[in-house]
Amino acid sequence: MDIVEHGVEYKLANFKELIGTQVVRFTTKGKDGKFVPGTTNEEVVDMLIDRFYALNKNNFSAENQCCIILLKNIRQIQKRRLSKKIDKVIKYREDSE
Repeated sequence: MDIVEHGVEYKLANFKELIGTQVVRFTTKGKDGKFVPGTTNEEVVDMLIDRFYALNKNNFSAENQCCIILLKNIRQIQKRRLSKKIDKVIKYREDSE
């Protein structure tokens, strides 16, 4: 993995290849306050959950099942984090009125 922009953009090496990468870019807020296109942590976690389900379907392993459980826990924590962020924005807007 190469970090292109810390916390925003990464180059991931293709498996068993000396050349070729895939870029993962996360959404950010630009200087103008608008969102720059990219994916989210939630999307990546959902992708990994689906990936481990597919791996387990082909060849079950307890480790894959543990990964699914842990990733689902991460997803719950992310939802809680997002809910708190939304509550803060609502409270800020109410206090500003």
